[in-house]
Amino acid sequence: MSKKYILKRPIQKIIRFSKEENDYLKDKIERSPFNNFQNYARILLLTGEVKMVDYSELQRLNGEVNRIGNNINQIAKLAHQFKEISGEDINDLSQQLSEIQAMISERFKEELKQERLI
Repeated sequence: MSKKYILKRPIQKIIRFSKEENDYLKDKIERSPFNNFQNYARILLLTGEVKMVDYSELQRLNGEVNRIGNNINQIAKLAHQFKEISGEDINDLSQQLSEIQAMISERFKEELKQERLI
């Protein structure tokens, strides 16, 4: 006798769309934090809204931090060439930059986790 798998959400609802409606819906789902129709529709129907979070500022910040890292690398090359800045100072800058990058990455993860809990 085989075991039956007990679904967490056993009740199914069926809905039909025109091709245009379906294309529109696919586009909205792709731009949402949800990876499929079921998750998108369930949250929309239960909460009355799908929250969209704009990560553009966080992404811009991440890009700026990466550019700062490139600048530090260029400074390090010049420092080694002209022996004007100690290697310890460069290592300290690099460490601080790594900490900033880790904080940004952690913030991204926290935001995504919160979206999935909605």
